Amino acid sequence: MPTHLIKILFRLGVLGFLLGGLCIVTGQTLGVVLGDASWVSDVAATAGPPTFITAAITGLLAYVLSYARPGDPEPVAESTPVARPAETAAQPE
Repeated sequence: MPTHLIKILFRLGVLGFLLGGLCIVTGQTLGVVLGDASWVSDVAATAGPPTFITAAITGLLAYVLSYARPGDPEPVAESTPVARPAETAAQPE
């Protein structure tokens, strides 16, 4: 599996479990504000497993990425500027 694809999946996984965590925290906060204890536990039971599974898979992808060869190049965009040597100022005589 190419490193670029793993990096994309890793980024999507991070986004997924952060959004899942946000849903859990928001839902539980709403349950506390409303004073409904069953709401708090139901949010954790409903949104928790997909969020935790996504976090686990993302952690495994991070582990795989840690073993990627350091020489693996990043994809380069076509509009990357070409580096040029700096010009020197004229020296007075």
